[in-house]
Amino acid sequence: MIEERRLSFDHDYATDVVQKRKAYTGIKRALKEKGVRFQTPLDKMRIHWDSGTRTYNSAQDAAQELRRRGYSVETPGRSTTELDPEVERLLQAKIWERAGEGNEDGSGTARRARRRLQEFERIPPN
Repeated sequence: MIEERRLSFDHDYATDVVQKRKAYTGIKRALKEKGVRFQTPLDKMRIHWDSGTRTYNSAQDAAQELRRRGYSVETPGRSTTELDPEVERLLQAKIWERAGEGNEDGSGTARRARRRLQEFERIPPN
């Protein structure tokens, strides 16, 4: 507690892991209501059934098992391995280009960058 406010710390997961973990939300809710113990290591789910512990690799697999056992759970959203279309577009875009690309003689951007580095590093020009 800081100044009567609760302060929480959580793991800093990669974006794809966070998306996969979010898919388990409805399943977690159903398990909590029934008092069934579970864990979510990274992007998997481990459920401690009376018959033994079982680990599921996806929210779809876990939801299917819960429905088979008579639990009412929401069907997890789209495939968690599927990337957001905007993220996919950015990954496929040519974002970075080498300085001076296309300037075989070293003119233009590459020359300016080299000159600025020499000034910064105090390296005498060639």
